[in-house]
Amino acid sequence: MRIYHVYVSVVCACLLFVWPNVLFGQSAKGKGNVIVREISLEASSILPVSINISDTIVKDVLNNAVLYCYPDDYESFWYKIVVKAECEVTFEIFPENSDNTYNYFLYKNTGDLSVMDIETKNIYPIRANLFKDKMEKSGTGLSRSVQINYNDTSSMARARQFYHTAYHGGVPVKPGDILMLNVYHIKGTDCGQTFVLKTEKTTQKFRSLYKTCYKRQVETVKTDNTLNLKPQPVPAPVTAKKPEAQQAANATYTVWDSLKHTVIEAEINWTKRRKNIYAIEKGSGEIVLEKNTSYSVTFSAVGFKNKSVSFSTKDSLRSFSHYIFLTPVKEGENFSMDKIYFFPNTYAMRPGAGAELDKLLKYLLSNPGVKVEIQGFTNGNNRIKASADDMGEGSFTGSSKKLSQLRAETIKKYLTDKGVGADRLIANGYGGSQMIYQKPKNQEEANKNIRVGVLILSQKEVAFTSNTTSR
Repeated sequence: MRIYHVYVSVVCACLLFVWPNVLFGQSAKGKGNVIVREISLEASSILPVSINISDTIVKDVLNNAVLYCYPDDYESFWYKIVVKAECEVTFEIFPENSDNTYNYFLYKNTGDLSVMDIETKNIYPIRANLFKDKMEKSGTGLSRSVQINYNDTSSMARARQFYHTAYHGGVPVKPGDILMLNVYHIKGTDCGQTFVLKTEKTTQKFRSLYKTCYKRQVETVKTDNTLNLKPQPVPAPVTAKKPEAQQAANATYTVWDSLKHTVIEAEINWTKRRKNIYAIEKGSGEIVLEKNTSYSVTFSAVGFKNKSVSFSTKDSLRSFSHYIFLTPVKEGENFSMDKIYFFPNTYAMRPGAGAELDKLLKYLLSNPGVKVEIQGFTNGNNRIKASADDMGEGSFTGSSKKLSQLRAETIKKYLTDKGVGADRLIANGYGGSQMIYQKPKNQEEANKNIRVGVLILSQKEVAFTSNTTSR
């Protein structure tokens, strides 16, 4: 007999990879009945949960390990993790013997999830690994430090990543989520497994042992027996109630940095169109759902690429919450900030522009290795002449290109005054040379041309500010 180990780490603070059903021919069942061990993941504790009143939890006191007993011919180990705190889940699996072969599947759902649901409702694993070579040395599982390029969606790349990637990235979870972890033993003489679940505040070890090994273990260690049943709700007395108005259903999104796996502040803008009605409504922030309506939602954050999702509602409504992962802008890529407003024909910023600039400031302070070019753009290349009534701060006479240069330098000064190193910032004006709308039809399109661009530069790039702008 031998033991292989499963180490799980949860760091409190998901990318869902859905593959064709044919990839998962693994049966959820072992040779006997399916046994699912439930674990409650709470803010400051990790608790094993008793299945019923006769399911006494046995604990190895000295090693602080919960001991589970399984039939000797059991093959498929299931853990149901009920999430009650916002965390990022990771784990490691190590076998004791090199001749042992196994795989694992991890499933996730918002709301309850069972083995029967997985078998009958086309619920796909979000992480998995099969037959990884030299597992006894490298281990396998999930790791916060892993960055895998999932952009290659070819069939061979998907199979390679899913079957033969030693470590996948972590899985963010929130209260109400359910994780089902299946560790399936394929071959080799096996004694059981050790499963260590962690948060930043606490750690709990679980050992799932076959009956023969279990008996030997409890005879050699000091044990303590407890019962930890799930609290049962007390039935309320039945009374006649007046019909209540249906509560509003909402769509809620949590936006994450796809590389750092941290929650970020993002702007959420949406449009909606009701069935059989042509008019389109626009809005931002909270999304209150309406029946038979199509929604398009765009997520944006300074320093990240925008992302859009679409969905439609039907006759019945139900609130839902999803994760959105935004990809950081890389070296050589840029993004626009079209809400940094200046007074017309000046380089004096309007009140309120600082709130938008503070988003860029926060991004730069959070990423001290990033160097950027601040790019100024105008609506066309007209020559500008300050009027007699407009001779205050920032008044200007000259070319549009020169005006865009001064506006870029104004932004640079704002950022350096707030603590960003001047050697990380380059200010250049491009006038109307890169208009989004060549012939704007309205003021909204013209305002899109009057914008500030931010280009991510190489860390080795030498700072240069254009001095060839016309006057």
